[in-house]
Amino acid sequence: MNPIHILSALVCVGVASAQVFSSGGCPNVKLQSTFDLNAYLGDWYEIYKFYAAFENGQSCAKAHYELKPDGHIKIVNSGNKDGKPIQAVGDAYIPDPTNEPAKLKLRFSSLAPYGNYWVIDTDYTNYTFIYSCSGVLGITHYEFAWILARQPYVTEEVKTKLFNEAKAFGIDTSKFAFQNRTLCNDK
Repeated sequence: MNPIHILSALVCVGVASAQVFSSGGCPNVKLQSTFDLNAYLGDWYEIYKFYAAFENGQSCAKAHYELKPDGHIKIVNSGNKDGKPIQAVGDAYIPDPTNEPAKLKLRFSSLAPYGNYWVIDTDYTNYTFIYSCSGVLGITHYEFAWILARQPYVTEEVKTKLFNEAKAFGIDTSKFAFQNRTLCNDK
């Protein structure tokens, strides 16, 4: 077998085990047409998410966004794992604020490339629906999705609205896992 094919297969297996993996290309999603970064900053509670290896075993996940002097966004993700607090600090920015203000790039290590962080929908005060998809040779894709809220819950009405949006774009909502926050110390 050609070494390139072996490497490609190993990359696909590694990628597939790290997040939600599906056949075909990425769904064609429509992002929020306007995006007010300043209104988006602050605290968000994780309510629903697609599986992501980097969050495996984590509970009580929260995110805090703040503007840095260089115009980038500092992201502090926190939660619990094995009963102990954990934290990851990341960097995000908007590559094209004029034409694609809701399409951000994000990373949690200076050694890693920036990944996609797309805001499909937010009302800034209650919820945000974040999505990311990357294709592998047009044959398959892997995706991440989160529904975050300003409070440690979302109403059934908001859940239905966002799940219906996801379904309309071809995003499989059965892949969402609910983040049970009943044992969290949410403040």
